[in-house]
Amino acid sequence: MKKLSLINTLLLFGIIAYLTYQHFDVETETDKQFIPELSVERLNVIGKDKNLYMAISNPERQALATMGGDTLFPNTKRDLSGIMFFNRVGDEVGGIFYDGNDTISDQGITFDQQKNDQVMAIMKSEYKEGNNWKRWYGMYLRERTDSITQTQVFKNFYKETENFTEEEKEKAYTEMRRKLDEEINVYRMFLGREETENVGLFLYDSKGRERIKLYVDDKDNAKLIIKDTLGNIQDLTKI
Repeated sequence: MKKLSLINTLLLFGIIAYLTYQHFDVETETDKQFIPELSVERLNVIGKDKNLYMAISNPERQALATMGGDTLFPNTKRDLSGIMFFNRVGDEVGGIFYDGNDTISDQGITFDQQKNDQVMAIMKSEYKEGNNWKRWYGMYLRERTDSITQTQVFKNFYKETENFTEEEKEKAYTEMRRKLDEEINVYRMFLGREETENVGLFLYDSKGRERIKLYVDDKDNAKLIIKDTLGNIQDLTKI
């Protein structure tokens, strides 16, 4: 009898353990926590390794650019609302941003080159000039060198101009932007609408020089323009 009671007791504990496991297992799979609305200033999506993969943020708390998990410009602010994406080794690789006020409006989706900055983007930019709005929007491509990154250029600029006057900084910044656009992050293609209201395809060579323009202008005239390396224009529309 004692032996039978022991067997029954063990069997009872086994059944209770099984039902308890099933209960919590079902809760884990089907009864996920549901939150109708969540208000946060920033939401980080991280992996089990604590690596940041995505940051959804307001302008004040937006994630900064990183490379290998290290923040590139720790004492700066991005001031841009949106979503920033990061890869498995802690590099920022692009993002989605939406920003604006009563006089400007900017939105975009960007894709970064490996260990570098954006090479492809779909963007829209508007700004108010007097009572009129100026705007451009479309997709653009850039060509970036692997020998030096835009981040390295900016770091060098900040270091070299640390003790410059504002006027000297402005002059140095202009030269830095020229070097960036001609040698490091060269503009190669734009497909969309320009501020001039021309809508079409605009192609640039490896030096960032505009070479081919196929577009319809603001007067509904179809145009095909070709430029040589010196900027001389050949209007194929008139041929």
